[in-house]
Amino acid sequence: MVGASVLNQPQQFLISHDHHSKSPETDITLKEQECISLIKRCRNIEEFKQVHAQFLKLGFFWSSFCASNLLATCALSEWGSMDYACSIFQQIDDPGSFEFNAMIRGHVKELNSEAALCTYLDMLEVGVDPDNFTYPFLLKACASLSAVEEGIQIHGQVLKLGFVEDVFVQNSLINVYGKCGRIGQLLERLQCVT
Repeated sequence: MVGASVLNQPQQFLISHDHHSKSPETDITLKEQECISLIKRCRNIEEFKQVHAQFLKLGFFWSSFCASNLLATCALSEWGSMDYACSIFQQIDDPGSFEFNAMIRGHVKELNSEAALCTYLDMLEVGVDPDNFTYPFLLKACASLSAVEEGIQIHGQVLKLGFVEDVFVQNSLINVYGKCGRIGQLLERLQCVT
């Protein structure tokens, strides 16, 4: 079992390490790093749920750093569970672009492109700005659905926000237009920009 000694002895998280700074900020950072180390060692969803329960018990879940890492690991690991990731996401008070991107990427990984696009709409609705990491996975979702109209709309947003120079975004644009049989349309749009 991963982290069995830590899971069975949670008080170790609460004890300062003598060889480290006694500053509370440093101690919290060290504890968060230990938590992240536990997350990364999980080999299956059962171990992950044990670590999550321990985080809740010790109050570490309320650290945005720990919560974000819990969410990303659950959504993106080979053994991950998007249902469980959704429950974690709902517990995060003020999710940012990292958390939304993890959910979008997780949905795409699970071949649930509709959910990825819905998550993106939720992201916009709550006022979280997408970034250059958001668009490649959205475009991949559009390509998998052959959703050329949505891809064109997202392309417009990419242009508006200035992410068209990002190589990953460019490759994703080529992919979505190609899979939808619209490479000519992509070339026309790119020529209009230059």
